[in-house]
Amino acid sequence: MSEMTDRNNTRIDPDVAWTVVTESPLKGLAFAREAGRILAWDEGNQLYLLTTHGETMSSSRAPSRVLSGAISDDGSLIALLCEHENTGLLLMSGDFEIVSERPAPGEASFVTTDPHGRYVAVGSRLGAVTLVNRHGRAAGRIETIQAIAHLCFVPDRPFIVGAAAFGMLAGVELEASKTPGRLDPEVVWQDRLMSNVGRLTVSGDGSMILASCFTHGIQRFDLNGRNEGSYHLGGTVSHAIPDFPGRSIAAATLEGELAIMNSAGNVRWRTRLARPVIALEIDPLGRYVIHGSSTGEITRLDLFGPAPGRPTTPQPTRTLGSDRPKTRGGGAGSVRQPDWAVPAVQTEDQAETAVLTVCDDPPCAAVFSSPRRLAIYDATGQTIAQGPDITGVGRILRTAPGWLAAATDRQIMLCDLRRNTQKRLDLSLVELTHLVIKPDSFGLAIVQERDRIGRATPAGRWVWKHELPTPIEDLAVGSEGFAAATTNDGRLLVFDPAGEVKPTAGFDASDPPLLIEAPEGSPPGLAWISLSRRAQQLTGHALKGNAVWTRQLPWEGWSLIRLGGLALIASADGRAMAFDGSGTVRYEGAPTGGSNDVFFLDPDSIPLRVTRKDVHVLCATLDGRVRWRIIGDQPLGPCAASRAGVALMIGTTLAWFDSGGPASEPT
Repeated sequence: MSEMTDRNNTRIDPDVAWTVVTESPLKGLAFAREAGRILAWDEGNQLYLLTTHGETMSSSRAPSRVLSGAISDDGSLIALLCEHENTGLLLMSGDFEIVSERPAPGEASFVTTDPHGRYVAVGSRLGAVTLVNRHGRAAGRIETIQAIAHLCFVPDRPFIVGAAAFGMLAGVELEASKTPGRLDPEVVWQDRLMSNVGRLTVSGDGSMILASCFTHGIQRFDLNGRNEGSYHLGGTVSHAIPDFPGRSIAAATLEGELAIMNSAGNVRWRTRLARPVIALEIDPLGRYVIHGSSTGEITRLDLFGPAPGRPTTPQPTRTLGSDRPKTRGGGAGSVRQPDWAVPAVQTEDQAETAVLTVCDDPPCAAVFSSPRRLAIYDATGQTIAQGPDITGVGRILRTAPGWLAAATDRQIMLCDLRRNTQKRLDLSLVELTHLVIKPDSFGLAIVQERDRIGRATPAGRWVWKHELPTPIEDLAVGSEGFAAATTNDGRLLVFDPAGEVKPTAGFDASDPPLLIEAPEGSPPGLAWISLSRRAQQLTGHALKGNAVWTRQLPWEGWSLIRLGGLALIASADGRAMAFDGSGTVRYEGAPTGGSNDVFFLDPDSIPLRVTRKDVHVLCATLDGRVRWRIIGDQPLGPCAASRAGVALMIGTTLAWFDSGGPASEPT
């Protein structure tokens, strides 16, 4: 707390000192007030330690998703609450060196430290707050009528203030136990609080306790739990934090307002930010505030203009991690701009229902939108083909090296990308449901009404057709003119080049499996891979359908796709596992929270995924290491990706992010 310049009687004239951007969307932020250190963590589980000048001191990576984090005021102890069964609570030094790892209490919800880094408190939705010392040893337990959701150590005395999410505020004295290294917490008062609490903060001596109560404003209490009134900003207050003496208060609302008040509640300055803050801290002497938004920006705002000696020209926004080696298609975690963008549809409804695909040979992207309009763009964004309207409903796009097929339920148009020609196939179709194309070797595998399967030539002539007694679940085309399908009665059907059928049993009729062709480079004799979702079983099959190997999965798969030399399974919550053709796990990925992730291989054959969350699009490895990301300024629509790049609808525009070109510079 050097630079003790009292400016409370001067006019507030805020100035942005710096802005840095995290690699992934920001999840949380904590402030070591005495040491002047900022701890931040993002959705990619990346940890950052910054100075108050915006300089990176250290960075690390959490082993799993961070639920909550804290840093002591002296900067000596960092506590992380992670989503991990065995190491849910991580205690680290001020440079991310692990001091202790231990399981967290069940349903753990928050973690906080005392100002001197001696003790850590871990809250749980199940009830009690667990106290541990800086070495991870049990140090006490706090039990209240309601589960505490927010907790603060009072800096200048052994006292804790806690609040339930709704209905309770409590004060707890901390006394040294007769047992060395332990505390005897005693709840000295509890008070009813008739509102929800979004955040709880205290001044240095605890005389000002502020509860951010959303539509009920900022409720103020003293150290004895007496309500001293409330402050109202005219919005839904989510953050309110006093400086150390309690002279200035920084507050933020869910509507995106940021305000500075004095202790009497008079608003001295307010502004509207581009996005609501998810983290807010104030300097102990009230000279500056630090705020962070979900999009990843962390900003220091000097309240009384530029500090002496600091340039008045705006400092460029810096991406954290941008000094690390860059990868193809972007710097480490860089916020990218599209390599090109072209208007592709006329309305947002057309954009939302469009179907996209990306072809590697030659590199191009295709958009199939209503009313049955196909447009193909090369790797520079130039339109190379616009297909004529085709009759029918629905939109299907399929690719193969040098080829692209666009189909409705009644008609197929085949595009020869190398010769830049398009042809409607002269096939009489009714309710097309499955389509796989390999025009250079097999032709087309077509399923109508889910139970009529056939093989057709690229010229539009049937080679063979069959009508099956049960519907088809999935379809794949292999080598040597063979095709395979799984059916709703639990069978794997293998069709030879002439259409002769060989059925294989062994599946549960209530759990029809997904099916793909064996990955590239699979062992000789492996032709197909199936996924039984409920049974959580992956099976490799020989050409005639008999099982070669089986692997048990730890969770139910949602999808099965073939990515070059990998078979990738994803769950409904975004967990992923990639196997090679021998059934060996090569890559694993943690949950992302959704089932709409798009998976593809980068030019080095490393599996990547594109995840869309609100205004964010992240391109990352399966273990969450972000390659690049964007922040959409318009609604984000369908996405497709391959080795060549990523195609994404942003509003009515098709945006392209190349994965094989030079690294993009961070913005």
